Amino acid sequence: MPAEGTLAREGTIESADGTKLSYRAWPKAGAEVSFAVVHGLGDHARRYERFAQAMTRYGFGTFAVDLRGHGKSTGRRGHVDRWSQWTDDVAAFVTHVEGIAGGEVVPVGHSFGGVALLSTVLAEKLPKTRRFIVSNPALRLKVPVPGWKVRFGKAASVLAPKLTLENGVDAKLLSRIPEVVEAYRTDPLVHSKISTRLGSEWLGANQRVFERASEIKIPFLILAATDDRLVDPDSSKELHKLSASVSELRPVSYT
Repeated sequence: MPAEGTLAREGTIESADGTKLSYRAWPKAGAEVSFAVVHGLGDHARRYERFAQAMTRYGFGTFAVDLRGHGKSTGRRGHVDRWSQWTDDVAAFVTHVEGIAGGEVVPVGHSFGGVALLSTVLAEKLPKTRRFIVSNPALRLKVPVPGWKVRFGKAASVLAPKLTLENGVDAKLLSRIPEVVEAYRTDPLVHSKISTRLGSEWLGANQRVFERASEIKIPFLILAATDDRLVDPDSSKELHKLSASVSELRPVSYT
């Protein structure tokens, strides 16, 4: 159902290379702040319905994009040729929302989307952004990727960049609410794919974020679930330490 007090709608924009990106909008008339949400790997915009409903009740608008290869957007599932394609997608989306939302637009990146958002900020592609939020940015997994897999992935990303594998994420790790897990499993727009090139590009993007975190000039909030079963919460602490002058770390726990 649409978020309370507003009519949910969908639209399409183009990324820098012409890729068609779908987005979902829950605008709030007169909102001083709207959120531009970037999802994680395999996810899509429509799964932020509950978030949008809650934000509407507090007077905020919400917009969420499907990155290329996700949801209703075009592109090969779970694949990018290079990480900058995702930063182009994020930039195109945020810029579009800034043009239609009214008021301030605050980008929000979750998990893989958090890494994509951080990369977009570091690439200086969001000139109007005054602050942003990353939620459990997937800078390091709780179970480290074995060295041999990293080496295999790097080689395969060159020899067979579009080779697509299952990402190995157990849906049970995404939520403790059975209904949410089941909805994720049965959602036809959710996918569990990752190409060798995307995997390699993601690891490289993580390294660059850590190396350049001190260069971030825009204030941002880091939401870090202390009991996350996929993303290592210590990686958020490290990000905060490297960007302490502009970042705030807020640990989140659920009981």
